[in-house]
Amino acid sequence: MFQIIIKEFKEFLRDKTNLFFFLLFPVVLVFLLGNLLTSMDKADEVIGEIKAQYIVQTEDQRANIAIESFVKAIGDDSLLVLEKANDLETSKKLVGTDKLTAVVVFRGDPLEINIYEGSNQIKNRTVSAIMNSFVLTNKSISSVMKIAPAVILSGTSGNGEYVKQKDLGVNRSMIDYYAVSMLAMISFMSVMVGAGAFVGERQNKTINRLIIAPQNRVQLFLQKILGMVPQVIIQIMVIMLISVFVFKAHYAATFTENLYLFFFFFVITLAMVSFGAVVGLLIKANPMALLMPFLWLMMFFGGTYSKEVNIKGLTQAMPIYQIQQAAFDLAIFGRYHKVNTIILIAGIIIIIMLTTGALLFYKKQEER
Repeated sequence: MFQIIIKEFKEFLRDKTNLFFFLLFPVVLVFLLGNLLTSMDKADEVIGEIKAQYIVQTEDQRANIAIESFVKAIGDDSLLVLEKANDLETSKKLVGTDKLTAVVVFRGDPLEINIYEGSNQIKNRTVSAIMNSFVLTNKSISSVMKIAPAVILSGTSGNGEYVKQKDLGVNRSMIDYYAVSMLAMISFMSVMVGAGAFVGERQNKTINRLIIAPQNRVQLFLQKILGMVPQVIIQIMVIMLISVFVFKAHYAATFTENLYLFFFFFVITLAMVSFGAVVGLLIKANPMALLMPFLWLMMFFGGTYSKEVNIKGLTQAMPIYQIQQAAFDLAIFGRYHKVNTIILIAGIIIIIMLTTGALLFYKKQEER
């Protein structure tokens, strides 16, 4: 088994194309994109005045007080006008003609917020962000109410600090963005490594040696995949270490979270390698010609090369976009939920691909 692992690793190191595209190229992109596109990390347009209306449809007295206090606080900003309305249909018509930016409806118990938006996406996102801040603030107040109601009722701060703003720890830059997105890119591009393992055997006329070898074919297939594990580890380590120590990029705040981020991309890369191996067994054509256009388009529309690329409904559907968002969720906020979900999905893909690949290789006939 170790002989096959060593053989695969040596072949990877001997191939100058692999060394460039899977080790050097992503690192260069982190530096170039992170520095050359820094000037693009600015506001695209001025938001301007936001005029919205709100309707209250809840009998919850605490919710009503919270809403009125929120509206009063908003009223101090001359660029944001929030007026109370009574007729939802009339307000929706005004939104439809862009005479209003949005109409917000507070309803039910527990409190729900419905937003009817106009056509200006920038203003729509601003209104959504404002309403989200109201929801989070309201949740914080409700939590404090449960443990220290006297503090809320008296309006004093009490003896403790009940709500603390989370410190992100570092000032983020475009280098940080591309340090993560290039890890996602190399993970997906590793499908070529998996496909090349068997396409290379076919091109070198050595595929039949593996087929007629006295060793169990299933074991041979799994050993070929295991032989790619060292190069997967090195790929991810090189990008992360050079990004941090040479380009001063920031990943997660703690060593444990960075280790988990490494594991996250390792599992995804292994899933792509396993998928590529199955593709390499099924097709005789060059896998690059078949897969590369699809991968580049997916990464482009998924925002891998520029966070400014965001097509509503399309970008969010790209698997690589979801992977990047999960990585940022862990790196910036220390949240594990999305990362764990994707690790589970990637683990299932690995099992399915390894089983399928082993079965295909077991039944494979000699090639002429």
